[in-house]
Amino acid sequence: MLWAVAGGALAIVAVGLAVLVVLHRRRRTAVYAQLASRREELIRGQQIAMAAAAPPEALHTQFQQLRLVRTAGFLTPECLARLRAEAEENIPRMVRSYLPTHKKGSTLSYESIYRYAPGCLAFYHSPRVGEWISAVVGQEVYPTPEQDQSSLSVLCYKEAGDHIQWHYDHNFYRGRHFTVLLSLCNSSAAGGLSSSRLVYKDDQGSEVEVDTSPNVLVLFEGARVLHRATPTAEGDLRIMLSMTYCCDPRIRWWREVARRVKDTGFFGLRALWQ
Repeated sequence: MLWAVAGGALAIVAVGLAVLVVLHRRRRTAVYAQLASRREELIRGQQIAMAAAAPPEALHTQFQQLRLVRTAGFLTPECLARLRAEAEENIPRMVRSYLPTHKKGSTLSYESIYRYAPGCLAFYHSPRVGEWISAVVGQEVYPTPEQDQSSLSVLCYKEAGDHIQWHYDHNFYRGRHFTVLLSLCNSSAAGGLSSSRLVYKDDQGSEVEVDTSPNVLVLFEGARVLHRATPTAEGDLRIMLSMTYCCDPRIRWWREVARRVKDTGFFGLRALWQ
């Protein structure tokens, strides 16, 4: 009799939890839909001014060979300064994360960018930027969904030892998936660049350093390029606008679960249910 009562109680609890999860997911879906519906309003007046970025046609062959390209001077100085100031203003809102032996740093999520960083939001959704990326990779690309907090984020390395170890940017979507990094700030207390360097391994396994001076844009196929960011030193400040684009933004439910687990490394356990 007691076993039957206990079993019934557990079933009621399980059903109750399932209902709460469904209601929470509906609420969060409504939040993302509302943010997306306001995007044009939020980015109105946030002009993205590209400078003398390398013609995408000139980089297409290199991307086909290396799956990674770099171009300097991507934005006008005025546009870069505006985005950098916006990112720096949001440092207090960033989430600190630390995974022993893997990563340490601060991150501003996509949802927070919607609320507090309209210039960064405008860059990610700029048709001209999207067309440039599509021409480089040779396929039309699209922003990844709002519920993916890593679709658009600001990565900040500001404390000694901030870094991320060797990793791939796993692709959870049906189409190809690309990572774009725009360097907003990269400085040391003594002047010059920070100690944090972007490094990847080529097809021969050799380590190759990529210059990420301010206003450098790096585009690569993260699921196929093993890369890391080396540790910062005391007084360093390195801020990267990190973006992901894909050719097909559809995602299967089990991959969505896996994506959320991955995001806990950047946004904490709340990424599981947000």
